[in-house]
Amino acid sequence: MAAESTARNVADRVDALAAALRNAGIPPERSANLLAAAATAAMNAVMLDALLEESAARPSAAVPAAEPEPIRIAA
Repeated sequence: MAAESTARNVADRVDALAAALRNAGIPPERSANLLAAAATAAMNAVMLDALLEESAARPSAAVPAAEPEPIRIAA
């Protein structure tokens, strides 16, 4: 669910960025790289949320505690 919310949020923000660039008169050729980077960042944010959501839903396997090794002291 968090990933879906993040997807909507970042899509709205990328759309707002595109509109702001258009309204500022920035030519599409100049804004294309910025919008591509924003879209890539948006996809990474959605993927991160999806991975975190999946990780939280999965029961964590108990990792056995390591036995402390004795410290040898020279006599």
